[in-house]
Amino acid sequence: MLLLPLKIHSLPVRRLTPWLLGTLLLLGNPAWAQNAPQEHDHGAAVPSVSNPATARDALLHDFVAAPNGTVPLEKFTGDVREFTLEVHEIESEIAPGVRVRQWAFGLPGQQASVPGPELRVKVGDLVKITLKNTTDRAHTVHLHGITSLAQSMDGVPHTSHAVLPGKELTYAFVATEAGTHMYHCHVETNLHLDMGMYGALIVEPRDTPAWVKDHVLMLDEWDSKQDPEQLPHKPTPNYYLANGRAHPLIPDLHIPQGEVHLVRLLNIGQEVHSMHLHGMTFLVVAKDGQDLPLPYRADTVLLGPGERYDLLVKGRDGTFPLHDHIPPHGTNDGVDPGGIHLMVVGGPELAADGTVVGASAPHAHGNGDAATSAPPSELPLQSGTVEIHVTGFVFSSPTLRIKRGTKVVWNNDDMAAHTVTVDGPQKAASAPLRKGGRFAMTFDEIGTYRVGCVQHPFMTATVVVEP
Repeated sequence: MLLLPLKIHSLPVRRLTPWLLGTLLLLGNPAWAQNAPQEHDHGAAVPSVSNPATARDALLHDFVAAPNGTVPLEKFTGDVREFTLEVHEIESEIAPGVRVRQWAFGLPGQQASVPGPELRVKVGDLVKITLKNTTDRAHTVHLHGITSLAQSMDGVPHTSHAVLPGKELTYAFVATEAGTHMYHCHVETNLHLDMGMYGALIVEPRDTPAWVKDHVLMLDEWDSKQDPEQLPHKPTPNYYLANGRAHPLIPDLHIPQGEVHLVRLLNIGQEVHSMHLHGMTFLVVAKDGQDLPLPYRADTVLLGPGERYDLLVKGRDGTFPLHDHIPPHGTNDGVDPGGIHLMVVGGPELAADGTVVGASAPHAHGNGDAATSAPPSELPLQSGTVEIHVTGFVFSSPTLRIKRGTKVVWNNDDMAAHTVTVDGPQKAASAPLRKGGRFAMTFDEIGTYRVGCVQHPFMTATVVVEP
């Protein structure tokens, strides 16, 4: 195997970690590890790194010398930031047509959600988070990744406090390091996490970061048939979520061409997720709220439960997927596409010769070509119940003109599954329709609607609703 020398000296390395040392040794050249630069944050003398044993001693010395433990609240140097979290039972749509029962955090007077509200503070701030238990179950807030807090603030019932129904508790800590963290309930953790009791906690640096904007993606999985009253709780996830939604409900990430953005990935679920970005690499700069001494380029990162990774992404031309590369995690109840799949939108699309691509023409299988469809005014105005068939990946009526109050029924005649989506003054989406499946919608609002298929985006049709 050909091994190329690593140019470690040219990279800004804050300290040599055991992970990095081990990697260098495993690559087969101890000299690389011996010559890696050393810089300590605490002013301690740096032992000579003449061999791996001495390098190990330096790492141990650095770890032992570092401060550790509770930071007294009066030591804060920034602002006082106060948040109040309530707990509510809600119903939410996690995939087209799939609504589930959830337990959600929310701010007073605002709609609770899964994930809960994003809490952002800065280094040096004194952070106070009050949990008001507005349910009939016990709850806590565990501040996942925060190490400057006292034991009583950790949110683990048997080592701190459980917040009983109708009670409240304030958790307080000093934000000492910038990083990506989470908060979640730690009572009956398997059940309460599966019901959605989690959110992102971001500690931002005081100085100006290298990125223009950051994006948070909390990864999870969901059993749409789970019943929290049924014990023992043994879920079988069939939907895979980013920020509480599965494709196609996950919003795009907009990263303009040439801009550098930070993407924060947080795995709050029980399964491993392998996040892969098409069309470009990213720079992995932090793990679990800790800056990496040696950032590295990749296009795929594997997150175990509880892990967080920070990735720098530089926008480019075109639009490319960011998705979980574990195949079942890209489905909705076993039907592809779905799951953890979203698009990173950059600059205008370029052709292979570097020229800007114009407005996209309809796909060869599409049936929305205005050149071959009669103008709506020349079509018959239908009412009552109208049957539309999907045959050969084509809607039987590319443009449908109907009266308000008309019921339209779509029938799937194909072996392939189709998901009918309707976008306009009213919005609707079917579950995936197998062969013989039907989906009906009554159009009560005047306007123009676009009909499509999640699995096959080239399938399009139009419904025009008149008085």
